Amino acid sequence: MKDFLTDFLACSCVAGVVLLSSARAAAPVGIPPASTQIPLASHKALYSVTLTGTRPGADYLDVSGRMSLEFTDQCSVWRTKQKSMLLTISSDGTEALSRSEFTASENKAGDLYTFHLRQSQDGDITEYQGSATRSAPNGAGTAEYTLPKHQVYKLPPHFLFQVAQQVEVIENARKGLHVYGGDMFDGTEGGGASHYNVVMLKPKTNTALDASIKNPLLNSPSHRVRIAFYPAAGTSDAKAGASDDPDTGSEQPEYEMTMTLHDNGVVSDYDYDYQDFSVHGKLEAIQALPRPRC
Repeated sequence: MKDFLTDFLACSCVAGVVLLSSARAAAPVGIPPASTQIPLASHKALYSVTLTGTRPGADYLDVSGRMSLEFTDQCSVWRTKQKSMLLTISSDGTEALSRSEFTASENKAGDLYTFHLRQSQDGDITEYQGSATRSAPNGAGTAEYTLPKHQVYKLPPHFLFQVAQQVEVIENARKGLHVYGGDMFDGTEGGGASHYNVVMLKPKTNTALDASIKNPLLNSPSHRVRIAFYPAAGTSDAKAGASDDPDTGSEQPEYEMTMTLHDNGVVSDYDYDYQDFSVHGKLEAIQALPRPRC
C-alpha cells in the first residue's frame, strides 16, 4: 500500500465524487503567479491518523499512525521535512508497519525544486530522489530522478511545485474562486506532474479543535478545500524526442484530500479518501518556529 501521508503538503501534497472541470485558472507565461504572494508560517505540527471508513471488499480492518511536519521559510526557499509511521491491519489479521521520511526544498522563484523520499515496510525500502527545474518560456520544466534509477520527465506549462500549489489554493480561496484545476510536481510518485482539481467547500461549523488546541497559528482565517489528485503523468524522457502528456486519461482520481487550510499555510485537519478506505488526520500539537531575517 502506498504511504498516503507523503502526499499531505502536495495536496501532492488521496475517489468517488463527481469529476470537476479540468480547465485550469489563467496563468501568465513563465513563473506561476502563486510563488511569493502569501507569507507562510514556519512551524512544527504533529497529527494522529485514524481510519474513518472502508468500502465493501476492502482489505483493511484498521489504519492508524502519526505524522510529523516541519515547514520553514528560509528567505529564498521553502523547506519541508515530514515523517510518518503507519500501522495497517488487513482482513486476515496481518499487521504491517510502514515508515516514511520526506524532505524537499523549493525555490520561491518557482524554478528549482529538490526532493528525497524514503519509505520502508517489512524490510522493503523504496526511495525517490532528484530535482526539477522550470526553464521554458511557457513555464514548462523538467524533472530528473537519481533514485531509484536515472529518469527524466517533461513537466507541462504552468505546473506548480508543492508549496506553490498550496499558496495557489489560499490565493484562489481569498479571491472566491470555487472550482479550478492545474498540474503539480512533488516527486513522491516516481513520475511526472500530477493533475489536480480543486473545490472550495463551506467552512466547518464544529469548533472543537479551537477548544482543544490554543495557538495563535490557528487564529489565521481558514478555508475548507477538497482536492482530487490523479496519477503522475508521463513516460520517461530519457530518449531524445520523448514527451510527457499531462492528461493520463484516468477518469477516476487516485485519491482525494479534504482539509482545513489557513491563510498562513497551517493545516488544522485533513481527510484522505482512497478507493478502498478513508482516514482522518487530527492536529495534536503545533509550534511556531522563528521567522528568518532576510
